[in-house]
Amino acid sequence: MKYKCIINPKYASLTQFVEELPKKFDREGMLIYDSRNKVRVMKVDDEKIVVKRFHRSPFHQRFDYTFRRPSKAKRAYTFALKLQELHINTPEPIACIEGYHWGLYEQGYFISTYCGDPDARVLREEWEEHDDLFNALAHFLVDMHEKGFMHGDTNLSNFLYREDKSSPTGYCITTIDINRSKFVENPSREECIKNLMRLTHVRPALTKLVSLYAELRGWNAEWATVLAIQKLEAFEKRRELKHKLRKKK
Repeated sequence: MKYKCIINPKYASLTQFVEELPKKFDREGMLIYDSRNKVRVMKVDDEKIVVKRFHRSPFHQRFDYTFRRPSKAKRAYTFALKLQELHINTPEPIACIEGYHWGLYEQGYFISTYCGDPDARVLREEWEEHDDLFNALAHFLVDMHEKGFMHGDTNLSNFLYREDKSSPTGYCITTIDINRSKFVENPSREECIKNLMRLTHVRPALTKLVSLYAELRGWNAEWATVLAIQKLEAFEKRRELKHKLRKKK
């Protein structure tokens, strides 16, 4: 397989490490996520970095990523650079790697700086508490949407947090797993609420977060929460139907 590397000029000193990464990935570092994609925390010069290896793509996606649109790895890299320009917190991109076999894209890697902050899933488990964190995340989501960034997977696990007394909200929020996202100029109210509906399937937590979000934007909170729940229920029904169809096959 031949590899194409794009390296952030700020991290040019890591060129050799990046170029050798596909050979090292399976045997070095600590595996922290193991599903279709795999994520490892690795060390370079005593500094932790995160490496995400995307699963091998099916043929139709390989064709698309070769001739029609950027791969997931390249999108993760370029989107992170864009978020930096917009002052939306995300781990700093170090590089991306695209692997090609017989001229056709096959697999990619995204390398970023390490952020060891916990994710916001605590809000779905303890939704009656953490009012300050709910408020901080709502502010982050408003800022994100007002700048035209529509996260492709607004699951609470993709928002990290830590206390930060210098922040107006008392927290620093960081978003991850951004490769499926898009940028939309002046997204509508419906687009924004739809983008929030998958934050969590726990209704009280979703209602609380969407209400705060709507209030910050001067929108009707009841309308926003009803729409979010409707969108979530429709999504859950589609997913359940797909699951049943797969079982029948």
